[in-house]
Amino acid sequence: MQDEFAARARTFESFGLSPGLVRATSERGYANPTAIQQAAIPATLRGADVLASAQTGSGKTAAFALALLQQLEGAARTAPRKTHALVLVPTRELADQVGETIHALARHLAEAVKVVVLFGGVSLNPQMMRLRGGAEVVVATPGRLLDIVDHNALDLSGVALLVLDEADRLLNAGFADELARVLALLPRRRQSLLFSATFPASVRALAQDLLRDPVRIDGSAGPGGPAGEPDIAQHAVRVDEARRTPLLRHMIQ
Repeated sequence: MQDEFAARARTFESFGLSPGLVRATSERGYANPTAIQQAAIPATLRGADVLASAQTGSGKTAAFALALLQQLEGAARTAPRKTHALVLVPTRELADQVGETIHALARHLAEAVKVVVLFGGVSLNPQMMRLRGGAEVVVATPGRLLDIVDHNALDLSGVALLVLDEADRLLNAGFADELARVLALLPRRRQSLLFSATFPASVRALAQDLLRDPVRIDGSAGPGGPAGEPDIAQHAVRVDEARRTPLLRHMIQ
């Protein structure tokens, strides 16, 4: 993929983010933008579609969250609230994580942003209740999103930004048919961002159909090395079952 990383180091202020968003990045402990944030935030803010290779831990969630919140900061609001951004994810756990990140980054905005997270395996009614009055940002798994739409609890006709997070896992989880149904409900004129750790044929075909002249971002490498890789060290320790709990206490301490 073509690298789109800036040649010089950047700060969150340099993206033109609002003071509230910059304050939130500091509170979240984001010292400097990661490689994928340096590439994806400016591209998204100028309205481009994005096709990004992004591993877990690369900062991709904050990349699209900051950009969509900045878009909302400058947009006129309506009552009831129109859904501006739709984020599709493969699992409940990821939906919760993305929703929490967007909530936290939106904390200091001049006007509150309503974020609703939708996923299956729980009762439908409480989620429909949370959608009363609309929501500017919806984070959802495809199956539950369609359940909500079928109950006339959500209107997707105003979606201006679509994010497919972990697209390879979305397709591997068997969401291809549901994803096609969701895409058919969205406006044809919209901005789309696709993030994926791998690019099998199914993801490449989806990207070709979904994206228009996208900015291509390789989150696995940037200037000076693999800046987009997660800063995580993994270790395995073999231990007898009876000693697992004492060892865990020792390691935590």
